[in-house]
Amino acid sequence: MTTMERQPGNGRRAAAALALLILLLAGYLAAMRATVGISAVNSDQEAAERDLVYLAVHGGLLVIGSAVGFAAGKWVNGLGLAFAVLFVVVLAVAMVGVQVASFELACGAGYNGLIRHWHC
Repeated sequence: MTTMERQPGNGRRAAAALALLILLLAGYLAAMRATVGISAVNSDQEAAERDLVYLAVHGGLLVIGSAVGFAAGKWVNGLGLAFAVLFVVVLAVAMVGVQVASFELACGAGYNGLIRHWHC
C-alpha cells in the first residue's frame, strides 16, 4: 500500500486531531478570560506579575500544543513532528488573532475586558 492510499479510520483520526486543536483553543480562551483581573495595570509590580502570567498562559499553551500535536500526529499517521509544528503554528496564529480582535473590540466598540483589559 502506498502512502497516498486511504487507510480505514484516517478521517476519524484527523477529526479527532482537529477536535484536540479546538479544545486547546477553547482552553486558551478560558485561561485568558480567567486572567482578566490581572490585566489592569496600576503599578510596575502589577505589570511584572501580569507579564509572568501571560508568559505562563501563552508559553504553556504552545508547549502543551506541541506535545498534544506530536502525540496526535503519531497516532494519526506517524508524522508526530509535522503535527507538532502544525499545532504550534495554528495556536500561535489563533492567539494573535484573538488578541487583535480583543483590542479592536475594546478600543473601537467599547467592549473592554472580554479576555483582557486594554488601555486605549
